[in-house]
Amino acid sequence: MTFPGEEIPRADLVEALADGTGRDAMSIAAGNPEVTQLIASWIREAAHAGNWTRVDKFANLAAPLRAPGLGGALQEILDSDAVGFNREDFVEILGEIRETDAVACLCRVAEGSLGEDAPAYWLCQKVIASLAVIGTPEAFEGLRRMTTQSWPDVVRWHAAVELEVEDELGFDEDQMLGW
Repeated sequence: MTFPGEEIPRADLVEALADGTGRDAMSIAAGNPEVTQLIASWIREAAHAGNWTRVDKFANLAAPLRAPGLGGALQEILDSDAVGFNREDFVEILGEIRETDAVACLCRVAEGSLGEDAPAYWLCQKVIASLAVIGTPEAFEGLRRMTTQSWPDVVRWHAAVELEVEDELGFDEDQMLGW
């Protein structure tokens, strides 16, 4: 979207201002108040174009602004067949913004990553942390499912730690941490 009297689209200007971390979000939004309302659509447009650098920059900018539609945009990307983006960052952002509608998506991300995430299961660990931060009954149910025998022990242990049931499930912390 280009505004009257401007030669470059607002999204391009905002992208040039953003450092990619979100630390500058409030100052960018103060100078460009429409950013909060438009950034989710910019994320979708960039994702559709496969511009993952822009998507990442805008997602990190939108998170501290709690921009409307951010959670939905990230879930659409996570649920797509797209490649080239950082799933771990999106999972963390969904937890950071406490996106309660993202629980099912996060569980799908964890399930879908099992074949490629071994042996440390970093993506699963990020999903577990985000579910714990979201903290809804549905999120805790997702964590409970991850403690079942169908999940790898590392994932089960991390989920059990978040639920504070690792002792009940018979996990040896030293063994799980490789000590």
